[in-house]
Amino acid sequence: MANGVPLGAMAPLDAMMEQAIAAQRAGRGADAETLYRAVLARKADHPIANHNLGVLAAQRGDAPGSLPLFRAALQADPDEGLFWLSYARGLLFAGRAGEALKVLNGARQQGFAGPGFDQLASQALALGGAAAPEPTADATAAERLEARATALTEQGAFDEAILLYRQALALQPDFADAHFHLGSVLSENGQVAAGFAHYMRRAALVHGPGPGSRARSLDAEPLHKLKHDREQREFLAAAGLSGDDLVFHLEDGARLDGPAVNAGNATPTLLDQWRDASPRMVVIDDFLSPAALAKLRRYCAGSTIWRRVYDAGYIGATPEDGFACPLLAQIAEEIQSVYASVLGPHRFRYLGAFKYDSEFSTGTNVHADASAVNVNLYITPDDANLDPDSGGMRIWHLRASDETEMRRYNGDEDALRALLERSRAPVTVVPHRANRAVLFDSALYHRTDRCSFREGYLNKRINVSLLFGEFGAL
Repeated sequence: MANGVPLGAMAPLDAMMEQAIAAQRAGRGADAETLYRAVLARKADHPIANHNLGVLAAQRGDAPGSLPLFRAALQADPDEGLFWLSYARGLLFAGRAGEALKVLNGARQQGFAGPGFDQLASQALALGGAAAPEPTADATAAERLEARATALTEQGAFDEAILLYRQALALQPDFADAHFHLGSVLSENGQVAAGFAHYMRRAALVHGPGPGSRARSLDAEPLHKLKHDREQREFLAAAGLSGDDLVFHLEDGARLDGPAVNAGNATPTLLDQWRDASPRMVVIDDFLSPAALAKLRRYCAGSTIWRRVYDAGYIGATPEDGFACPLLAQIAEEIQSVYASVLGPHRFRYLGAFKYDSEFSTGTNVHADASAVNVNLYITPDDANLDPDSGGMRIWHLRASDETEMRRYNGDEDALRALLERSRAPVTVVPHRANRAVLFDSALYHRTDRCSFREGYLNKRINVSLLFGEFGAL
């Protein structure tokens, strides 16, 4: 008997997976492993069972043993970004930095990106991984230009890279990878709106109808993602949408004529609080204007942008998947302007949104972010939150000393929890409030607080995280 399921019982795979995941979350690794192996005995290519067994092996320190499992998960579902990350991380921990970098380059070619991929790539390079491979002999002229531009970006030659990306797109306007990389380099170098337009073009090319679309296999989706997508389809259908619009749809995300960020919050008192705070953090209510908050909620509800899946029961939206509408560019730009005294020279770097279902989610792990300042914003209405004293975030008064430490502990939750216990660092708990933002030093270890929100599609907890500047620059 494992977690209530007789080992010989022919329980449905979904029920076995639910119990395996619950056992893993509860720290009953042996029970979880027994159940995952029972699933694989009936469906050897089950991607989540393979992946989660790999996680258990890695947590035991068996990096080599995790690799066949991570590889099987990735082969079964190459459209899941987490599987690329886990396989690359496993290779890195097994001392195979060059292979890890090749896997990350493969993920990049599939359109996956974000801080997690960037951090692993930097670590692989630091540990001896080779540079990105040259384009193949049969590459198109646009692909060769894109490869040269990417190499220039890695060298910090951004103006030259932007020129080459534009040349590549002049030759091949529907080149999704070039749109993605140009969106990244533009938005991180002061041209947020222009960069976001390329992110949005990439999303339409990859997820919209057409020959370049990369459809996901619903059979491989975990239960929390399946539940979300079913509820979103019902929401969109009730609004009169059907057909392809249920697969790819973007709600109105145009810029506002008026302000998006409430400039009245940037008072001398608040700026003094930021300068005097130790550690650096401030909480700001009524962060967005009412019009911006309402429009952002509609965009998050009606747009099929929730394509990143996390083991801990939540999902995410990234710029390259459509979370880069003009309204978000306006918000990022106005944050830099309104809070210039807080951000100083730190320019926009990246943003993402995260959606949690209280039935499934345990929240993010404790981690630090690879940036200088984090702006974390909550947008779900307060009446959805069943416990007004929770649902926000926990920030430990302990910061990662350098990027090496940050990467190490971000990849080892058990070691990080042991560090926090040894340090006896105080914790600041910030409860959820609609339209509340927390500005804090990104190097501080933090995580999602426990959350209990009402059932229903529009009641799911959503936070938006905007990152500014480079790690350690605060």
